[in-house]
Amino acid sequence: MDVVSPPGHVPVAMRSPWWARRWNHAVTVLAAVVTAFAGWQNRWISDDGLIVTRTVRQLLAGNGPVFNVGERVETGTSTAWTYLVALVSWVSGGDAAFVAVLLGLGCTVGAVTFAVLGAVRLHGGSGWLLPAGVLVVLALPPFWEFATSGLETGLVFLWTGLSWWLLVRAAWGGPVLPPVFVLGLAPLVRPELTLAYLVFLGALLVLRWPGRWAAVRWFAMSVALPVAYQVFRMGYYGLLVPNTALAKEAGESRWARGLLYAGDTVLTYQLVGPLLAVVPLALWACRTRRDLVASLAPLLAGVLTLLYVLRVGGDFMHGRMLLPALLLVLLPAMVLPPRAMTGLVCVAVALWAVLCATSLRVPYAWNVGPDGIADERGFYVAWTRDPHPVTAESYVRARAEPLGARTDIGLHVPGTGLGPVPLRDDGPARLAVTGDVLGTLGASLPLDVLVVDRLGLANALGSHMTSACGQRVGHEKPLPFEYVYADYMARGVTLRDARFGAEVERIRGELAGGRFLDLLEATRAPLTPRRFWDNLVGAPARTAFRFSPPGVSCPS
Repeated sequence: MDVVSPPGHVPVAMRSPWWARRWNHAVTVLAAVVTAFAGWQNRWISDDGLIVTRTVRQLLAGNGPVFNVGERVETGTSTAWTYLVALVSWVSGGDAAFVAVLLGLGCTVGAVTFAVLGAVRLHGGSGWLLPAGVLVVLALPPFWEFATSGLETGLVFLWTGLSWWLLVRAAWGGPVLPPVFVLGLAPLVRPELTLAYLVFLGALLVLRWPGRWAAVRWFAMSVALPVAYQVFRMGYYGLLVPNTALAKEAGESRWARGLLYAGDTVLTYQLVGPLLAVVPLALWACRTRRDLVASLAPLLAGVLTLLYVLRVGGDFMHGRMLLPALLLVLLPAMVLPPRAMTGLVCVAVALWAVLCATSLRVPYAWNVGPDGIADERGFYVAWTRDPHPVTAESYVRARAEPLGARTDIGLHVPGTGLGPVPLRDDGPARLAVTGDVLGTLGASLPLDVLVVDRLGLANALGSHMTSACGQRVGHEKPLPFEYVYADYMARGVTLRDARFGAEVERIRGELAGGRFLDLLEATRAPLTPRRFWDNLVGAPARTAFRFSPPGVSCPS
């Protein structure tokens, strides 16, 4: 049963006094301005953001959506973000890193704007509204920092805020097709947003039930683009998921680590009080079943998103993975009706917001905490000695060795003491360099140089390792040097260390057949129609494949 007002009905919110509408408009604009100011004051691009920009540069150079020429590995978790940065970089002719910074800021400002507009439309029948949940969002330092960063976080915010606004509009009798399309973009923005997509689409169907077959059409329309891309992913990359999901083992359960990660953010900023104060008031302000359905949708989506983050063990970047869940649960409470209780709560939240914005900080600022969680922006600001590292130049200058100036050839594996060795003859490059700081390394070297990632994000072999013990979240697959040499070194080369060389030859024999050969051919063989089909049908088994290097994997 349709629980919205009939089409053409003028919502009560639209009949509020002119001064109330102006006040609500002013709150919305001020929230956007504060977001823009705070984000710009904390502008930067992370090393992981530079990973995306190398893929963008490869795309614009005509080499395809890859990190290395000749190796089809999907190094970006957000498909939509990679192609959005590529499109804007191509149209503007600007530096991809700086484009990513500006796009992230613009998306975040848009997210806050839509988030407040949605809450204004939901509660606008009460006239002028008090800022509540929006104060929580604006006061959080991680929200300022990840408004840029070069990562897809800003786009995640924008999808969240826009989906909410479109859902509330639909609840008032507005158009349905825009939210159907936007909601369907969720897995392309970030795969775990599929949880929010299911909740939001379910709420839309409850609010605007069109009948069985029309509901099927809505669902088909929303998933058409993600399904098309999934077919491309399986045929092009040979996997069911982005390579990053394998490198970070997104399918494993690590609840203890996840709770540590959540506590790192919640306890640092004393978030329990503000959340318990404003979220119940948003539900209390609901006047109709329509309002309640619209309000419960982001709350449920936020809880599911939080549970996902806890299950996978959180992240190594302080606060980043919790921000989407926080934004979701705060959406219906962004602004609230001016009742007596609401006024007292908003004053208390405002006082907390001042304390949070000025004083509450992690104890490991500019560094890595004891649980492996990092103040990511602070760390790289200190490392680059640049208060606003917004391009790759700041990171390249910070390296002790100017890798971009290399003129020699061969495979360079720092840390082994073996020196450069010849590359295999069938490789697509004459120079290959391995390292752990992938984004900086990729920015330091030309696009025709192989950047061999030892942590698996851009390396098809490394991502299929089992996780090692005692490593930080997201850094748990350090590919042994022997595998790097076995994969990339030319045949017939004698290494100085005989024992090391014997292990390299043993591994080389393993890589020459079975599941290893299938994996390497899926990413390196010429992409013929037959190769695309073999990649497509073999993607499930290939995604499940893992191997355990001797002495690296954790005991069972």
